[in-house]
Amino acid sequence: MTLKAQQGDTLSSGKLTLYAFTPDDRPVGCVELYNYDPINRRAAVGIVVSNEYRHQGHGSAMIQALSDFCRQNTSLHQIYADIAATNAPSIHIFQKAGYIHCATLTDWVVRSDKFIDTYRYQLILE
Repeated sequence: MTLKAQQGDTLSSGKLTLYAFTPDDRPVGCVELYNYDPINRRAAVGIVVSNEYRHQGHGSAMIQALSDFCRQNTSLHQIYADIAATNAPSIHIFQKAGYIHCATLTDWVVRSDKFIDTYRYQLILE
């Protein structure tokens, strides 16, 4: 899995979108670092995998590539993801990548006119 940023994009702007490509250069989706906090050296993670590439291991590969990218190219101490409690595939991907459940945000988001919990997962990079 290869991650590529747009020319000139940097995390110092507050967010950074990295586009994911297969080894034969087919676009798979993207991962984004956002809510960048330079003082506490952390950022949130979001991931989108194109429908045709879901359930094939690409999401896991993207999260691993992002962790490697952050360790090699940033001064971040940690990255974290907020995941809806009902999103079992995302929870599985982040757990598989070594992220640890560190908080439950009660009634945090609305889905189908109901409030549901969100789980926060974090990965310490150092």
